[in-house]
Amino acid sequence: MFNRSIAIAVFAASPALAENWDLPLAWPADNFISVSASTFASEVAEVTEGRVSITTHPGGSLGFKGPEMLGTVRDGIVPIGDLLLPQQVGDEPLLGLPGLPFLFGSYDELEGFDAYFREELEGIMESHNQKVLYTIPWPAPQAWVKVELADIDSFEGISIRTYDRTSTEVYEAAGMTAVQLPWGDVIPSLAAGTIDGVVTSSSSAIDGSFWEFLSAGYPLAHSWNVNATTVNLDVWNALSAEDQAAIEEVSARLQPEFWLASRAEDAKNMEVLAANGIVAGTVSEELRAEIIARSGPVRDGLLEGMGDEAAAIIDGFVNAN
Repeated sequence: MFNRSIAIAVFAASPALAENWDLPLAWPADNFISVSASTFASEVAEVTEGRVSITTHPGGSLGFKGPEMLGTVRDGIVPIGDLLLPQQVGDEPLLGLPGLPFLFGSYDELEGFDAYFREELEGIMESHNQKVLYTIPWPAPQAWVKVELADIDSFEGISIRTYDRTSTEVYEAAGMTAVQLPWGDVIPSLAAGTIDGVVTSSSSAIDGSFWEFLSAGYPLAHSWNVNATTVNLDVWNALSAEDQAAIEEVSARLQPEFWLASRAEDAKNMEVLAANGIVAGTVSEELRAEIIARSGPVRDGLLEGMGDEAAAIIDGFVNAN
């Protein structure tokens, strides 16, 4: 005979069902962003004693493209995601702030802004039904091309891949023909000859085996890109307070390590690229000054388009430093 009291007692004593989160990543498995995500997943599984299990899916294997990720996590299509912030400005303009042209000159300055901006970022993500777990920056983007960029005139006639509104407007202002493409379309476009160059980090230059298509990289560092790993807020709120606290501790502990990994990434990558025949180009002070001058209206226009709140954030950061 079925004993309801025993059944209830057995159910109550059983462990909670594990949360299984699929984490899509646009980057290859050995890219440092993906490696960091795997490290995070491993530690989350450990501190939650298996109650939260994160499976990473690198290389765009789940089919989601970068600009879709804010909405994809917001709507719960995936429970957790890796977002390249400047790619989300169509849905949330303020996420373009870290990528404003020539705003930061070093990792230290970028990290200072990340700390200053974090509370605002968390509020933005909450309005899109998600919680920030950690951020991680890319090495500053370079212009990877087939020709020498000796002066501003050498930019004319080059069709170059850009990845967001800011990079598109900066390189158009410099005289190139900018073609905005998600990462998944870059290598096919290089192979087809529909673009002559790519704006991206040294990490992605290795991911794409750029030595098969291009010959040099120029460290124009027009902006810095930051990724954020976020979790859908409904999924997050379904966790126990214990597991939430444990995951927050892991996130806070690992973020500085991930930023250090990014700092080390660029030098290591440039050695690999050089070994494969990619020349490390130099940017003269005159050329940089010319590009910065041409980009001034772009930066001013982007900031104005973001509204008074964006201007207040930048002013607050500048005045605090």
